[in-house]
Amino acid sequence: MSLPAPLRATGHAVWSVVRLILVVIAVLVFGAGIPLLWVWVGSQLQGGTSPSMAGLGAALFGIVGSYALLAWAFAWIKGRTSSDAQRPVRYEWNRSLSAERRQGPRSTHTLEDIAVAATMVVAVVCSIWFLLFGSPGTPVTP
Repeated sequence: MSLPAPLRATGHAVWSVVRLILVVIAVLVFGAGIPLLWVWVGSQLQGGTSPSMAGLGAALFGIVGSYALLAWAFAWIKGRTSSDAQRPVRYEWNRSLSAERRQGPRSTHTLEDIAVAATMVVAVVCSIWFLLFGSPGTPVTP
């Protein structure tokens, strides 16, 4: 049994809003949640005000390891949900100039959109923080 057209349109609109909210949450977790979590873990391991290799190492390797694990998980999910998983992807830049170009935009996977959006948000926030709130430190004078 099929829903009437107005209910289908309303359901589609609601799903679009829910999907947008979930993507925004995923971008925030991906871009800020993981680094802040590992900085907190490193601060707990540090134990004092002087830097320690345990805290710095946990933060550094934890962030890198988490992003590597997420990249692997994203690739695994994309491979399972993508319809053209059997064929290798030939992007436009990888084609010869004489090859026929694909017409229309190429769609991306939601996970790729999340990773790109998180990277851009982090870049903008870090740039603004550096330019507006960054301190050059204590001046060194002879």
